[in-house]
Amino acid sequence: MSEIDRLRQNGYSLTGHYLRRWRVQVFRRERFRGLQEQRTRENAAGFCFRGFDDLKCIFVHIPKCAGVAVCKSLFGNLGGGHKPLKQYQIVYTPAEFISYFKFTFVRNPWDRLVSAFWFLKKGGMNEDNRRWAAENLSPYEDFDSFVRRGLKRSEILSYLHFRPQCHFVCLKGNQPALDFVGRYEKLESDFAFICRRLNIESKLVEANRNASRERDYREYYTEDTRRIVGEIYADDAQAFAYSFDPQ
Repeated sequence: MSEIDRLRQNGYSLTGHYLRRWRVQVFRRERFRGLQEQRTRENAAGFCFRGFDDLKCIFVHIPKCAGVAVCKSLFGNLGGGHKPLKQYQIVYTPAEFISYFKFTFVRNPWDRLVSAFWFLKKGGMNEDNRRWAAENLSPYEDFDSFVRRGLKRSEILSYLHFRPQCHFVCLKGNQPALDFVGRYEKLESDFAFICRRLNIESKLVEANRNASRERDYREYYTEDTRRIVGEIYADDAQAFAYSFDPQ
């Protein structure tokens, strides 16, 4: 099976790709120009697609799945940020999008939610994170109250760190349109596989580690909050074969 046929099975449309890219190129010229400039700039410390083109790959960075460490280890910068896969159809031509090695890292949704909550509660990574958390997380004194009273609110579920992982990697339905899905729980071995696939040597650096939580994620849950999170992130659990207790 060809790469484009495999992508089509996972929701990819060649015509849709052309149209999506053309619309932005014609009607949102500044945005399109800015995205293309990120491909040609030097590998600065911030966001940059130069490494993607150099290695012929696309890394979809899902928040709180070790993506900063992966980006800095492979590209020396923050890569493309938290863009969903479909936005890379604007950055790249169909030929590039189809041929580039597309990969991501995912994480147990119950574990990821605990990490995201405490990460933002402690101020996050930048001023936008701090401001959003002050406005939206301050009413919740702990994780339990957040899940019970806040998680279902649209302004929380729409924020990058709480969006389902399927949002980032699926083009249609809940089937990831990627060549490889690495797991946070197997970070080192899956990162080593990616390096072999890209034919490079790289050591995984430690970055953006959440030091605000010391307990296993399962200790933050009650039966009720475990059920609530399981319902909200049911698609993630099914798509990536996760359960609350991996044992």
